[in-house]
Amino acid sequence: MPENITIDEVNRLDREGFVSRFGALYERSPWVAETAWGDGPFADLSGLHQAFVRAMREAPQERQLSLIRAHPDLAGKAAVANELTEESAGEQASAGLDRLSPQEYDDFTVMNRAYREKFGFPMIVCVRDHDKASILKGARDRLRNSYEEEFETALAEISRIAELRLRDLAETGEGGDARMPETSGERGKKITLGQHNYGKCGVRLVKVFRSIGRHRVVDLEVAVTLEGDFEASYVEGDNTGLLATDTMRNTVYALAKDQLVSSIEDFGLVLVDHFLKDGPTVERVRVEMTAFLWGRIEVNGEPHDHSFVREAGERRATVSGDGEGSRRVEAGLDNLTVMKTTRSGWENFYRDGYTTLPNTDDRILATIVTARWEYGDLGLDYDRLWSRVQAQLLTTFTDHYSPSVQNTLYRMGRAVLEKFGEIERIHLSFPNKHHLLFDLSRFGMENEGEIFQATDEPYGLIEGTVERGP
Repeated sequence: MPENITIDEVNRLDREGFVSRFGALYERSPWVAETAWGDGPFADLSGLHQAFVRAMREAPQERQLSLIRAHPDLAGKAAVANELTEESAGEQASAGLDRLSPQEYDDFTVMNRAYREKFGFPMIVCVRDHDKASILKGARDRLRNSYEEEFETALAEISRIAELRLRDLAETGEGGDARMPETSGERGKKITLGQHNYGKCGVRLVKVFRSIGRHRVVDLEVAVTLEGDFEASYVEGDNTGLLATDTMRNTVYALAKDQLVSSIEDFGLVLVDHFLKDGPTVERVRVEMTAFLWGRIEVNGEPHDHSFVREAGERRATVSGDGEGSRRVEAGLDNLTVMKTTRSGWENFYRDGYTTLPNTDDRILATIVTARWEYGDLGLDYDRLWSRVQAQLLTTFTDHYSPSVQNTLYRMGRAVLEKFGEIERIHLSFPNKHHLLFDLSRFGMENEGEIFQATDEPYGLIEGTVERGP
């Protein structure tokens, strides 16, 4: 480990020296340090850390995923083969992962496999904040999360890992007040504030557009999340410059009066711009919206002008941005239940000693579609695109024999990317809602694919991202 370095010395480093000194903060990913160097000079240790966080957070999603995948499994093959980086080896040892009993090693092996199978990347944990038991307990909880939740958690944990590695390398120097108080905790660990954010969730907003003779309804749940220079509030109780979450709620309602006029994505961009401008300590904003869909009630074959019925499924949008002008728009849908009663099978799969499921080339395929897609540009007709993407997903669900839910997922994602050049990638999640042929033979009756038992648990979960290549 290099000797400690002051902030003044950091600011005198050229790019090559900076990367040499800090490239290992982010596992096998020196590009983070190379990007952060451009934000210098740095006023203090906190500013240096925030530059690294920005470099990671503002990177393309593909690069973020590569960073996540650069991390080793916890007590995995790399540790056994002595292939960990110096930093990772020391960190895993601090939590006792180099001293596992045979049963503990088996537990971590099972956990690593289950996590990778579900999310496609290793589970990231800042092990210096944990011990063996808390890591395994946290893994059980995190396996219930969605891909998006775990992707975000992985980045937050990586930020924490890098923060502690940085504090091992840096110390305050002349004029370099770190403003990150250090106290001794259990086993002499430094206790610091890690990644943090705050905001307002569950803001329920209904807007009625009262055109003459014909109304339209937009029904939303909005969540606002802010990141920025909030450390003084957390550590010192100094709320100067912080927006109240009550103000965030009021802002959503007030801006909806004149600004919620087209798509929910456009409204999200308005909110992001407002909070970045209005919050003196705000550096990044994320606005998540769920739109509950209402269709017109038909009376005598005609849609009613001002009476509605709640439709199936939900529309989702996440809009984020920062003070440097970066904006990102992601759309999606939730809770769209679909079924086809034939042209689906599951056969020729791998069998082991515990396999009992028979082959079938004719079964019910039912699932609840969750989809998230990312737009490559701004200023699009988001309403029209959302409707057309949903229609394409449903069309592709019907148009082929499905040898597996996995294959249907890929076909649906590919069809969206082929038809809509505005979309960079799409993530789909399909829980398999099993329908089991009920045995009527005990009653002297035949069941030729008519009577099924619908089951909720346990269920298979098939997820995947379809994206454009380089």
